[in-house]
Amino acid sequence: MNLSTIKDYAKKVISFTKLDKLYNKLKNVDKQIYKKIIILIFIPILIYLYCQLFCNGKIIFENKRMLLNFMFIYFIIGFFYCIIGKIKISLYISMIFTFCIGIVNHFITEFRGTPLVPWDIFSLNVALTVLPTFKFFLTKKAILGILLFILGLFILHKFTFNSFRNGKIKIIYRILVLLGTVSFTICFYLTNMISYFKLDENWDPKEEYHNNGLVASLFKQSRNLIIKTPEEYNIDSLKNLISSIEIPFVTHDENYEYPNIIAIMNESFADLKVIGDFSTNSEYLPFFNSLSKNIIKGNLHVSIFGATTPNTEWEFLTSNSMAFVPKRTVPYQQYVLRKSYSLASILKEQGYSTSAIHCYYPQGYNRNLAYPRLGFDQFFHIDTLKDLTYIREYPSDLSTYQNIIDLYENKKENEKIFNFTLTMQNHGSYTDQEFPNTIIAENGQYPKLNQYLSLIKIADDALQYLIDYFSKQQEHTIIVLFGDHQPWVEDEFYKNLLTQKYSDPNSKEATENKYITPFMIWANYDINEDKYKDITDISSNYLASLVLDIAGIQKSPYLQFLDNLRSEIPIITGNGYMDKTGIYHDFSEKTEYSYLIDNYHYLQFNNMFDNSNKITSLFEVPIQANNNSSTSKTQENNSTSLENVVTNNNELNNIINIENN
Repeated sequence: MNLSTIKDYAKKVISFTKLDKLYNKLKNVDKQIYKKIIILIFIPILIYLYCQLFCNGKIIFENKRMLLNFMFIYFIIGFFYCIIGKIKISLYISMIFTFCIGIVNHFITEFRGTPLVPWDIFSLNVALTVLPTFKFFLTKKAILGILLFILGLFILHKFTFNSFRNGKIKIIYRILVLLGTVSFTICFYLTNMISYFKLDENWDPKEEYHNNGLVASLFKQSRNLIIKTPEEYNIDSLKNLISSIEIPFVTHDENYEYPNIIAIMNESFADLKVIGDFSTNSEYLPFFNSLSKNIIKGNLHVSIFGATTPNTEWEFLTSNSMAFVPKRTVPYQQYVLRKSYSLASILKEQGYSTSAIHCYYPQGYNRNLAYPRLGFDQFFHIDTLKDLTYIREYPSDLSTYQNIIDLYENKKENEKIFNFTLTMQNHGSYTDQEFPNTIIAENGQYPKLNQYLSLIKIADDALQYLIDYFSKQQEHTIIVLFGDHQPWVEDEFYKNLLTQKYSDPNSKEATENKYITPFMIWANYDINEDKYKDITDISSNYLASLVLDIAGIQKSPYLQFLDNLRSEIPIITGNGYMDKTGIYHDFSEKTEYSYLIDNYHYLQFNNMFDNSNKITSLFEVPIQANNNSSTSKTQENNSTSLENVVTNNNELNNIINIENN
C-alpha cells in the first residue's frame, strides 16, 4: 500500500466519522477565543485609562490599587454580561457606563471641588437647579479621555467575532461569570477584603481619588452605605455610661427673659486668611471683624470643603458628628428618616416656636422631609418667602434677612422663636462674567477668588443690616452666624498659601486649615463674654450646646456629655480630631482619648440607628427642666447626676427606658 492510498483511506475515515467538520469548528473556536481574549484585555485597559484621566488620577501607581481598579472594571463587564449574555454588547454598555461616570466626575469636581460619590444620585435635583450657573470647560486630560473613549468604541465596532451558538455552553459561561461576580460582591461588601489593597485614606477627597483610581474609589465609597454596629457596643454598658453624666440644671429668677435665637448658616462664609495671609485692595469682612461687644467669635471646624452644605447644618442642629457616619455621606438623605432629636426639638420642648428658612428649593437634600423630623414647625423656602432679590442666580443675603425680620415682627406677643436660616448668595461657581468684582486679591491673578471675596463683602454688609436692626429691639435676641464650608476657588491659591505656611502642605495640620469657617454668637443684651474667652476653636457639633449655654437654656444629657467631651477634645470632624494639647489624630490611632471617641460613637449610634433600644431620655430635656421654659416659672434644682434624677423623681423613673419600634 503506497502513501497515496493511505492518505485516501484516511480522508474517507475522517469524512465517515465527520472529524473534518469538528476539526474546522475547533479551529474556528480557537480563533474566536483569541479574539475575545484580546478584546477583553484591550477594552478594560482603555476604560482604566480614561477613568484615570477624568479624575486626574495616576496612570501607574501601587500594584495592588491598580489591580483593584481592573477587578472592578471586569466586575462591571461581568455584571452586564450576566444580564445580556453577549460579550460585545456588554463591552459597549460597560464603556458607556464608565464614561458617563468619568465625565460626570470631571464636571462635578470642577464645579464643587470634590469628586463624585454614589449617593450624589440623590442630589440630582439640587444639581439641576445650580447647573445654569456653571460654565463647562474641558481640561487637556478630559479631552484625551474622551478621545480614548471614542477610540474604544471604534475598535469595538470594527472588531467582529461570533457569539457561542451552543446555548448550553453560553449558559455555562453566564453561570460561571455570575458565580464570580456574586462571590466578588460578597467578599467586597461583607468581608475586610479591601484592606488587602491598602487604599489611601486622605482628608482631601480629590487626592484620595488621585491616589486610588476613580473606579476603586467609587466602589470604596459604596461600602459606606452599610452601617455597622460599633465594636463593643452594648446597651447595658451604655446605661452605665449615661448614669455618670452630671446634669447641671439651669436656674433663673422669675424675671429672667429668655432670648429669641436666630441661627444663620451662611453659604460658603469664610475668612480665607485663616489659611495664610494674602493681599486685597480693600477689606472684605470689615463689619464682622469690627464686632467686639456682647459677642463670642472663633473658628468653626467643619467636616466638608467646597460642597455638601447639609452636613454642617446637620452637625450643628443634631450635635452628631460626621466622624461616625460613613465618609462623604449626606445624613439628610440617608439617615434622617424619622423623628430625630435636634436643637429645634430641645427648644420646642421648652416653649419655643421653631422655623427654618432656606431661600432656595425645598427639595434640596430632602430638607422638606428632614426639617419636620428635626422638630421644625414651619419651613419657608423660595416659593413662600417674600420679595427676594437676586445677586447672580441666587437670592441675596439682605432679602433673606428681611424675611427673618418679617418673621420676628409677626410673631405673637410673648412668643419666643428659634429660627434656623440658610443663605445662598455666596454659592459657587464664581465664574459669572457679568458680576462686578469689588474685591481684587493677589493682583487679580485668581478670578474665582475675586468674585468670591466680592460676594463675601456683600454678605458682610447684609450682616450689618441685620445686627443694626436687632440692636435696636428691646426683646432679648441672640444671633448665631457661621459658614458651612470654605469655597471652591483656584487650587493654586490654596496651594500657595499652605506652602508658605507649612513645610508639608499635605499634613493633617495644614489640610485642616481648609476646613475652618468663622462663627459668631452675638446678643443685643449683656452676656458674660469672659466666661467664653478661651473658646477660639471648636467643631460644629459643639456649637448648639454653646448657644444654649449662652442663652441660659436647659440642655439634654447628650449635650452635657458633649460639653464634657469638648474639654478634652475641642475639635472632632469627619476628618479626624484634635485633642486639648493641639495635636491632630486619625480615628485609626489608639490614643488616651480613644475611649472618649468610642463613647461618643456609642451614644450617636444609639441616637441614630438603634431604634429598638434607643434611650430616648438621653436626648430629651429632663422633665424638671421643661417647666423652666420661656413661658413658665423656673424651678430651683441643684446639679445632679442622671442616676440621682431617676431615683429622686417618680416622673423620671423611666429615664433609661428602652423604647420599642
